[in-house]
Amino acid sequence: MPSTKEIVYKGLSFQEASELLHKFGPNESKLRKTSFWRTTLSILSEPMLSLLLACGFIYALLGDLEEAITLSIAVIAVISLTIFQKNKSEKALESLRKLSPLRAKVIRAGKKMEIDSAFIVPGDLVFLSEGDKVPADGYLIDGLNLHSDESLLTGESIPVLKEETNPNNLGPYSESQKLYSGTKVVSGEGIFKVLFTGDSTSIGTIGKEMGEISESESPLQKEAKRFTTFFFLGALVVAVFLIYGLGIRNGNWMQSVLAALTFLMAVLPEEIPVVLSIFFSLGAWRISKSGVLTRKLNSIESLGAATVLCVDKTGTLTENQMKVKGLVSSEENSLFEFKTPNIAEEFHLLLKFSILASKKDPFDPMEKAIRELGINLLYDTEHLHADWTLEKEYPLSPKLLALSYAWNSEEPGIFVIGTKGAPEAIFDLCHFSKERTNKWEKITESYSLQGYRAIGVARSRIVNSSLPENQHDLEFEFLGLILLEDPIRETVPSSVSECIQAGIRVIIITGDHAGTAKAVAYKIGLEGYKESITGDELEKLNEDELESKLDTVGIFSRIKPAQKLKIVRAFQRKGEIVAMTGDGVNDALALQAAHIGISMGKRGTDVAREASDLVLLDDNFSSIVKSVFLGRRIYENIQKSISYILSVHIPIIGMSLLPAFTGDPIFFFPAHILVLELIIDPTCSIVFESLDLEKGDRYSSPRRKSSSLISFSGFTLSFSQGAGVLGVLLASYFWLKHQGHNENQIRSFGFIFLVVSNFSLMLTNLTHKGGFISILRSLHSSVFWIFLLAAAALISSFQFEFSLRLFGFETIPSDWVFFSIGLGLVSGLIWEIRKNRFFA
Repeated sequence: MPSTKEIVYKGLSFQEASELLHKFGPNESKLRKTSFWRTTLSILSEPMLSLLLACGFIYALLGDLEEAITLSIAVIAVISLTIFQKNKSEKALESLRKLSPLRAKVIRAGKKMEIDSAFIVPGDLVFLSEGDKVPADGYLIDGLNLHSDESLLTGESIPVLKEETNPNNLGPYSESQKLYSGTKVVSGEGIFKVLFTGDSTSIGTIGKEMGEISESESPLQKEAKRFTTFFFLGALVVAVFLIYGLGIRNGNWMQSVLAALTFLMAVLPEEIPVVLSIFFSLGAWRISKSGVLTRKLNSIESLGAATVLCVDKTGTLTENQMKVKGLVSSEENSLFEFKTPNIAEEFHLLLKFSILASKKDPFDPMEKAIRELGINLLYDTEHLHADWTLEKEYPLSPKLLALSYAWNSEEPGIFVIGTKGAPEAIFDLCHFSKERTNKWEKITESYSLQGYRAIGVARSRIVNSSLPENQHDLEFEFLGLILLEDPIRETVPSSVSECIQAGIRVIIITGDHAGTAKAVAYKIGLEGYKESITGDELEKLNEDELESKLDTVGIFSRIKPAQKLKIVRAFQRKGEIVAMTGDGVNDALALQAAHIGISMGKRGTDVAREASDLVLLDDNFSSIVKSVFLGRRIYENIQKSISYILSVHIPIIGMSLLPAFTGDPIFFFPAHILVLELIIDPTCSIVFESLDLEKGDRYSSPRRKSSSLISFSGFTLSFSQGAGVLGVLLASYFWLKHQGHNENQIRSFGFIFLVVSNFSLMLTNLTHKGGFISILRSLHSSVFWIFLLAAAALISSFQFEFSLRLFGFETIPSDWVFFSIGLGLVSGLIWEIRKNRFFA
């Protein structure tokens, strides 16, 4: 590009640029960031947490400050834990954004200057060279061999050659003339005129559409809401009758309200939000050790339920880095393994001239790959010419997709020319006959179907003559083909295999050619889905027709961003739980709409990371599989924890209802229930969280969308466990009362019994398949400290006057204590022998 161009172009004046900046705003994405208060309100909107807060407020109004403070502490703990995790995620994402700061060289008032890309406005003239990121959308007005990597928008790893157009052209512009914000210049240089900035760019438009997509609730969120709503409505009805019954019986309406509130506290499983928060937070911590950042805590659990995993090819399944995989000489001999430099002379020549057809210090990834292989194989040979000087460059053009470099050789008056480009362009330069052209086109096509990109290579030589202006005037000799490939990530085939074993369908969605996508599918082990659909074919299908094809189609090629969203929505309508992976802006809409969006941390764009639920910081596809199994583990352990919580609530509910039927004083105070629910139960949830997947569950099919947190058989077992404990407690209550013991003594006996029975119920719920002792042996040693701490807390509650008064206790004989402990252990563990019947 002649240097005089910088003088010819005047660009905008400073006044015009200032006015346009005021009109259109800064050239930056306006992606929303969630404020602290918005985050807090979203957390409090969870039904159970709202109930927890409401109960604390009511207790405060009634003067029960201990209970109100305890409830408030639980609420604050959940909010703090969630906000901490969210802030941690946002900080990590912010650090990823700072990896690629943007500056731009523009022409203002006839002067070339560098400015912050945020101050670029429509109408600006911007300089681009190798390695630059395009800061806005526009069209090329002057260029020399400018290639742009548009994979983040199109999904295609092959750079696109850009064509000049008149700076005064008002449009429309062809794709070969347009440049897009966020894409990268991999070779050449040029000047482009800005058309759109900020949210008006292609990237910005996708960002705005993302904001209009409503996020799907996770399966567990829906189940938890159904579960808690059922309990709340049932408890509310009973509480009303409890107030009325007690008020009529004893005339003490305030006591009746307190009894009803105690009952509500007993019935409502307030610990569920705490349990879920602990499981999700610890799950996020566990998976972070594998290089996965969790932006939304419940996303890991959701991934465990995934039935379909939609993956982008470029940068996700592949490395997004072209490498030379094979050589095909003009004699039709081929070479695919480069284990030794001792290769035939025909391949020496092919590599030599492919290097001579490249820059000495290339930025283009394909030229880098060619040069790296050439240096490795031609080292210490006469075929490398680092001391030759470049005499003339023949750039690519849309009419002839071939690039030639003419070099001054060591011999005076001799120019050596290396040429490479699209095979058909090289065939044309070499003046192939029709028969030879057809023959080599078939050879090229066969390699293309295997996923390779073929580049033709030729050479020329001029002796004692000046170089012509047009490379068509040179006499070329065809040397062969360079076969390049965007390699499959090393861990992908084994990870895909594990997904298939786990009952998850893997679907490829790419902007690349169908042949390339099919070749990739074969290499990663997706031979089962031969059928594919292109973007043009997809546009012709209505919703019903598309859904009917989803059972057999495994590859979607030449897909545009809006079409990726259409595919995800179609799978969701069929009842599938959809996970979507991607790294580009072209993936952002689908990442936002999917049940679980997974973006790449290193290669991924800011927009893709903002749209995702999980970020693979090391771009390791195998981390997805680890997340799937962790999600299944979380859900299985939540089920066990919920079963335990349900069973321990039954005796609490029963004893809370006792005064309504007998007229006796309240047996359990709110303080007792809070101790049981907010200390023992969350502590035990840590035990459940530490459990591994049970044998055989790793490769079981994903759970159904309609599955419940607890099945009918599981509910029956949990209810029976709790009812059994309640029966023993009631029998002990009436027997001790019959013996003439006072309420405080009976309450002390009953509370010790209930605490011990809670632990025994926890032990029997460690496994749904029997054999809790083997499970117990595998638990971390810290778990046993929990038992000791709980025992110490129970003992200390009988040692101080304050705690005796708070809990309504009275010191009881040691034989009572041991009898209560033994009875509690037996009442819970006896259900271990009945378990197989319920889960058969």
